[in-house]
Amino acid sequence: MPDSLKLRDYLRVFRVMFKIGLFTFGGGYAMLPQMSAEFAERCKWLKPEEITDIFAVAQSLPGVVAVNASMLTGYRLGGRKCAFVAALGSTLPSFLALIFVTLGYQAFIENRYIAGAMAGVRAAVAGTLAATVFKLGKTTLNDRWGWRLFALALPLTLLSVNPVWIILGGMAAGLARRAVTKRIK
Repeated sequence: MPDSLKLRDYLRVFRVMFKIGLFTFGGGYAMLPQMSAEFAERCKWLKPEEITDIFAVAQSLPGVVAVNASMLTGYRLGGRKCAFVAALGSTLPSFLALIFVTLGYQAFIENRYIAGAMAGVRAAVAGTLAATVFKLGKTTLNDRWGWRLFALALPLTLLSVNPVWIILGGMAAGLARRAVTKRIK
């Protein structure tokens, strides 16, 4: 993205985030594959590891992961205004869908076709998340240290340890490693 954003740049960020928000089912983590595909692969605005970093920070902040990730992405692309545009783009589809569903909530939740569609969507989301985890693993787990930290974080996550503690532990381990590595050189 250019240093000085023009209206068309803001509209493009809004359009991409709106599309991501429109097709994100399953919570904020379901955004990860789409954000990686859009911002790192298709638009080449960010590197894959930047998306990983954004989600790590978004997860460790209070609030909704999807909104946090949108705002951090927008901020990274173009500052505060772009953060607002990105957050608006990603949340507007959910807001509009929620209004629609609320108006006919009872009929909506009892519709067997919608229930069937949602079961299919959940399975597809699980597949896209698995593929993203695989891609992120290839870029992040590139040495023994990374694999050891992953091997420690995975069971903690499966045991429902609060992700904030796991991320803070990873941050502390990374800082300690950097300090030791720097001291050795």
